[in-house]
Parts: sequence; C-alpha cells; structure tokens
Amino acid sequence: MSNARLMPSPICLVENVNGSLSICKDAIEFLSRINEPVVVVSVVGLYRTGKSYLMNRLAGQQHAKLKCAYKLHHADYNNKNVIVSGFALGNTIESKTKGIWMWCVPHPYKEGHTLVLLDTEGLGDVDKGDSKNDSWIFCLAVLLSSTLVYNSRGTIDNNALENL
Repeated sequence: MSNARLMPSPICLVENVNGSLSICKDAIEFLSRINEPVVVVSVVGLYRTGKSYLMNRLAGQQHAKLKCAYKLHHADYNNKNVIVSGFALGNTIESKTKGIWMWCVPHPYKEGHTLVLLDTEGLGDVDKGDSKNDSWIFCLAVLLSSTLVYNSRGTIDNNALENL
C-alpha cells in the first residue's frame, strides 16, 4: 500500500442508528486518499453466522487482535508498533456488527492494490424490527463490491434465495 494508508482496525462506513443509514465522513475521507486500484469484498448473510470471523481471515488475521509492527503511512501512527485489531467478534447470541464496517489492507496477491473488506450487519435479526433495513444493507453491499460473499449456515436452497 505505497500510496494508501494502512488501517490498524476497521472503521464504520455506513452507520445504522435507529433504522436510519448514514455515511461516515471519516471513512469517505480515508477512501479518498487511496491512490491505487482497490478490490472491494463484501460479506452478507444471516446474523450470527460468522461473517466478521470470515472477514478477519480474509484480512490475514488469525485472531480478533494481533500485535504487528506495521510502518503506517499516517501521521498518528508513523513508524510505531500498533495493535492491529480486526472486525469485532461477538461471543453471545446477540449480533455485534451494526451497519457496514470497512477495513483496508494490502492485497495479499496483487501488489499495488488495496483490499477493501466490508463487513455487514447480519440479515434477519428479529430484534431490529424493520426488514427494509436488511434490504438496504444488502443492496449497498452488492453495489459497493467487486466481489460479494454470501455467508450461509448450510446449503443455499430456494428458501435462502427467496429471502434475498
């Protein structure tokens, strides 16, 4: 990531507060400073199915937190050892991710490319109350990504496709 900055941890891209979605300015400012090609990978699926864990694995993280010595291209972190923290993982039956969270990391196979990982709020959480919210999150993930991962507990059947 020569021209871009490395993110030590994910930041919120689309905030979901009281059923209303809004773009986070910090995330947009960060993205505007990336001067190399990006590959955007989003993950969608039912709540509590391991989407955040999967995205941490795609980012190369073995655990939610991993101590690394990255030389970051950011004034606040330049030449410092930092704790690289992945997408938040819940350890209960309650969903953890709200909205859409973004993590920019160097692409593992394409030099000079940035991998933008988008972790989405789980679909079908009855505690949210409004299924329209699921539709908006899903649509945004589809529109923003170059690759979309549908995470499922089992085989993707007709019922799963109908719910999409």
